[in-house]
Amino acid sequence: MTMERDLKLSAKAQHTVWIAAAVFAATGFALQWWRMQSLTASMDQGILMQVLWNGLSGHPFESTLSSQLSTNVSHSGQLPALGYHRLGQHFTPALALWIPLVGVMGKWALPMLQVALITLAGLVLHQLARDELEPKLASWIPLAFYGANAVIAPCMLGNFTDLSQLPLCFFVLLLGLKRHSLPLIAPAALLMPLIREDTGVVLVGIGIWLGIRDRQRWPLAAALIAYGGSWVTIATNLLMPLFSDDNSKRFMVENFGQYLQGREQASSLEVLGLALQQPWILLRELITPPGDTFTYLLAQGLPLLMIPYLSIDSWLLMGLPLLGLLLAQGFNNPLSISIRYTYLVVPGLFVGTIFWWRHHQSLFRSRRLRRLWSGAIALSILFTISGNPNRSLSWLVPDSIQPWIYRSPMEQLTHGAAARSLIASIPADDSVAATTQLVPHLAAREALIRFPYNAIYLNRERQPTPVDWVAADLHNQIRFQQYPKELRGLKQNLSSIEILRKKGYGLVGFNSDVVLLHLNQTDNPSAAKQFETLKNQISQ
Repeated sequence: MTMERDLKLSAKAQHTVWIAAAVFAATGFALQWWRMQSLTASMDQGILMQVLWNGLSGHPFESTLSSQLSTNVSHSGQLPALGYHRLGQHFTPALALWIPLVGVMGKWALPMLQVALITLAGLVLHQLARDELEPKLASWIPLAFYGANAVIAPCMLGNFTDLSQLPLCFFVLLLGLKRHSLPLIAPAALLMPLIREDTGVVLVGIGIWLGIRDRQRWPLAAALIAYGGSWVTIATNLLMPLFSDDNSKRFMVENFGQYLQGREQASSLEVLGLALQQPWILLRELITPPGDTFTYLLAQGLPLLMIPYLSIDSWLLMGLPLLGLLLAQGFNNPLSISIRYTYLVVPGLFVGTIFWWRHHQSLFRSRRLRRLWSGAIALSILFTISGNPNRSLSWLVPDSIQPWIYRSPMEQLTHGAAARSLIASIPADDSVAATTQLVPHLAAREALIRFPYNAIYLNRERQPTPVDWVAADLHNQIRFQQYPKELRGLKQNLSSIEILRKKGYGLVGFNSDVVLLHLNQTDNPSAAKQFETLKNQISQ
């Protein structure tokens, strides 16, 4: 009877996890569909789409969008160029696995893939928990994973990121290590550093954890540490410079400039050496700003009742990537709970929690604790919704209370449909400059750059070439023009459009605040009249 009861409990727990995974996947697919339809997806997703789409024609990892962010363009004033390889900015060879998927699904491939990868990661996490915990407790681990702000926000409410491959790879590797399964260990360990140039650090952390927690397997631990660490070193100091100087001149300076003593470039090894020579700066960066650090740790630990911070395993598994985030700076706050960097920390956080619960399973029998835990997961979801990451939930949450700015779902869908209809007239092989909201819908082409920063690029013969089309979506800037930054951007766009019209671009389309220009064409009278009306309204 006891065995039969245990089997029923196990089956019920498994059923609960499958339902949670299905709800998570369905919600994620729906929200990513919404982001595309409402023009909420943006530049970063377009970059990765173009990187993989170019692989279909034999030019993998090339991107004019990424070229626009390079040090040659941003620091030296050069034009974005065809033939630029993004591998100089981020070394992400694992992305090549998804080139065929982009060929089949087009612009939908990456956002849907991201949801699928994170959903599968939760299911593998459950398998790991089942091996260590009683069935009901094991089922709560993936429930917390699917309810975590640090999981939901970047997965469902953000652009596709290469780091979305990491949790699945991490959990498969840990499952293989616990089961002593080489068919699981080998591919996961080999793939992990190939996800991005810094994910080898995560593998080093796993190796350190294995060496401390299971000393009889020190040869395997040493191999993981050596492979992960050497790959980071080789990728950042030897391989990435083969493609561009962006890592040393841009990313190292932007993220770790506080250690560089005024240097304008540095390799990762040089940054490490300089940082170690300045322990007081290291300590300062580690603890400041204290508010951001506390909020980040609170948000990460909330769906797990802060238990990860009691677990030595969690600290060993997440310690190195967390240390990197605490010591870094940058345009995108690395301690933001709603962006891609959370995926460097989340896997170790959850796996360490499993190992803590292994020795404290009796606590789970407390109904009060289970209520607290379910409340913490619900609170994490609520914080995600109220934060409205990337304005992806503006159909539910107002963009602003004072002044009041709210865009109804129908308004957003109508605008998205009008914009997509207008840019659908652009031939697939023509070059385009577009504002960020339109970039993901136009990224399946060789030459695409972001407007208004450029409307000219270097072709493969290194000759300056004006784009054939310019597509500018002014809708959000008009809605948010009460804010000085948005108003400046709006005026810059309007000014750039007028300059291009004087240089031979005809205003051939206007709909729902979206402007379409075509090189060497005359104005469409109706479109030009609507545009002039819009300008007059803004100037008033």
